[in-house]
Amino acid sequence: MIAQSTKPRRGAAAKDRKTALARTVPQRLIWATERLDIAPTDRLLEIGCGPGVTVSLICDRLTHGTITAIDRSSTAIAAAKARNRDHIASGRAAFQATELAAARFESASFNKAFAVNVNLFWIDAARELAVIGDALTADGTLTLVYQPPAAKQRHAISRKLALALEANGFVVAEVRSTAPGAPPLLGVTARITPARRCPAPAAKATLRRGRI
Repeated sequence: MIAQSTKPRRGAAAKDRKTALARTVPQRLIWATERLDIAPTDRLLEIGCGPGVTVSLICDRLTHGTITAIDRSSTAIAAAKARNRDHIASGRAAFQATELAAARFESASFNKAFAVNVNLFWIDAARELAVIGDALTADGTLTLVYQPPAAKQRHAISRKLALALEANGFVVAEVRSTAPGAPPLLGVTARITPARRCPAPAAKATLRRGRI
């Protein structure tokens, strides 16, 4: 008689980990992480990180990459730092207590920026989008994820986002949403427009000669 192994198969173990993760982490954060298609060397910016749950998910996928996370709440940043102390020590994660409009980053610091359930982007975010545009690389992306109370609200939100983004130097590259029956999630990914990356040179002033 051949003894059967009691060790779980790799596929089963992975499924168990995914199930456990879904029980402890909001689905919108897992979904947002998947939408980012994270590479090990990505340099990311999270806007409105809260207690740092998404940072933990992302850092597990980074090797030489980094994530900078900001939130205007100092209480949230303190909780995020406590949750991610090992990732901070490794140099993969950094946190700032600041509003986005007041944040200061070096030009082209990040190749991906994202936010989850941050409503200012469809209200009046000209200053905030200017900060993001300056901080992103030329081929960088901005991904905005939302979970509205009802699935039917996603269309209106995506329209408002498109108008706000296009008015501030971005163009929508992709719109994704969850299937019927799943939590009503919306993901909008935008890129910097060529015009914003390479603004036209200012016209030189010319002096008109006239009679005195």
